[in-house]
Amino acid sequence: MTALAGYRRNAGGTRGSQAAAAQQTYRDLMGAGLDAQGAVGAMIRRLTAEFQELSFRLSGMVSSDPEQVIADINADFAELKRLCEAT
Repeated sequence: MTALAGYRRNAGGTRGSQAAAAQQTYRDLMGAGLDAQGAVGAMIRRLTAEFQELSFRLSGMVSSDPEQVIADINADFAELKRLCEAT
């Protein structure tokens, strides 16, 4: 949750700053994903991959709409929050 809040706090208004924030969030989630288990761990690993994809799209490495990934991140974040509250 802290990594995701950090992305929202640090993303800024430019694609470059958003890409850097997405890359940092990807790195932060990598560590969290190693420690988590079960459904929570699976969701963290999914978010990790989505932030990596977002970083690629925002930096221009992939020419696809970053809004698609952001929608997935928002949905998965809500699911992760639900999972964490249930445990």
